[in-house]
Amino acid sequence: MSIRLKLILTYLFGTILTTIIVAMTGIGIVTAILSYLISGIVKDQSPHEAFSRGIDLFVDLRYAERYAPEELTSPEFAASIGERLEPFKGFLVVRQGERWESYGELSEGEAFLRQLRQDVAAAQSKKDRVFVVSAWEERDLLSVAYDFPGIDDPLTYYLVTDVTMAESKKSGFKFFVLLGIAILVGIILVPLIWITTRDIVRPLRQLEQGSRRIAEGDLNFRLESKVRNEVGGVIRSYEKMRSELQRSIDVQLALEENRKELISNISHDLKTPLTSIKGYVEGIRVGIADDPEKLKKYVDVIYAKALDMDRMIDDLFLLSKLDLEQEQFYLESVLLESFYRQTISELQMECERAGVRLTSEYEAGQEDIVTMDIQKIKRVMLNLVGNSIKFMDKQDPHVHVHFGRQLENWVFTVTDNGPGMGPAELERIFDRFYRGDAFRNQNVAGSGLGLAIVKQIIVNHGGTIQARSEPGQSMTVIVSIPMKRDSKEAGRA
Repeated sequence: MSIRLKLILTYLFGTILTTIIVAMTGIGIVTAILSYLISGIVKDQSPHEAFSRGIDLFVDLRYAERYAPEELTSPEFAASIGERLEPFKGFLVVRQGERWESYGELSEGEAFLRQLRQDVAAAQSKKDRVFVVSAWEERDLLSVAYDFPGIDDPLTYYLVTDVTMAESKKSGFKFFVLLGIAILVGIILVPLIWITTRDIVRPLRQLEQGSRRIAEGDLNFRLESKVRNEVGGVIRSYEKMRSELQRSIDVQLALEENRKELISNISHDLKTPLTSIKGYVEGIRVGIADDPEKLKKYVDVIYAKALDMDRMIDDLFLLSKLDLEQEQFYLESVLLESFYRQTISELQMECERAGVRLTSEYEAGQEDIVTMDIQKIKRVMLNLVGNSIKFMDKQDPHVHVHFGRQLENWVFTVTDNGPGMGPAELERIFDRFYRGDAFRNQNVAGSGLGLAIVKQIIVNHGGTIQARSEPGQSMTVIVSIPMKRDSKEAGRA
């Protein structure tokens, strides 16, 4: 869910929830406050009893005002009303004209009546004629005025009750209100803070820590986010960037190591024939080659070593162009059987000169056509067979070439009965300048780049190459190339 949609839903949910909670909390607080206050008025009565007595009292007063007004001025009626206020720890004060009288078992004397007159006068000046609170002998007495305008001589009943407990409880109102507000705010804010922290703040903090580690050069960590929103998408993109950056650095370091190894190998392989040339030249200079035959031998060796260096430089140049995809490939459709016969004929001459028996087998279709660069594939075949001849160690050396087809791929293999290689060496035979451990220090001709060039040519044809071997018995190189391929797919300068 996106952050925008989540915030909209959170806003709507928060608004609706706030309205409901405010209404319910308001009702609850008002109810609690009223119950809290009423508990200070009703005294030892139940709220139901107090409510019933209060209603009955006001109904009787209303009835007497309407149907028996003469009773309102009767001391007996007033005394009965005062008795009915006793459960409220109260009494009745009757004001008629300038006369004030109190009735009831708990009634106060003349001193209270003077206090009440003052409090009533003060309340009237503030336009409050109904409720008057009098502080009397460490008590708070609430007087509720009930006027009888229908009586000729103005008559007012003051229903007096002790509200000391209720007044003392008013100090707790602020606490209840603040507590209610705190609960309300907590109910609303906690979910919002939780959502914001989980989906926004925490992922952003993770992203900040990842940025700091990258700035410090540390890429060995992972950024993971299960959040399906914009921030989660940024973290996943950042993780992809981090992994690509780490991969790029690893590749760069590997290339740097390869470059160092390449320079070392070039230096070694060029130094060997160069040292030999210098030695023979020095022999000529000091007169060791003192007859024409020996001189010719020295010159022939120098020439052969120079040719080796020249071939190595050519191979390096070709490999460099292949690496940089600057070597031109001329792809054309070639009848495979015709190519097989022509190539085997050339390989046969090479093997005869080296004293190696060559056998071949063609199992592809007579009409099969392959898209290839003829000259470069011929070089692949010559390099593979030449490599087998170069390291041959058997008394009856033998090389077998097989042309076949698997689905839409042309597959050819070169198998020899040479020394073979172990599994660890097989993984490196297509590396530049690599030679097997058994031949590393032997004076074997070649640049050590032949199989590396073969691999690059095959890759540029969209194919694959691999080697299998039985140490001490045989070596097989397997090449697979697509039968048909668009010429635009070839690497071009």
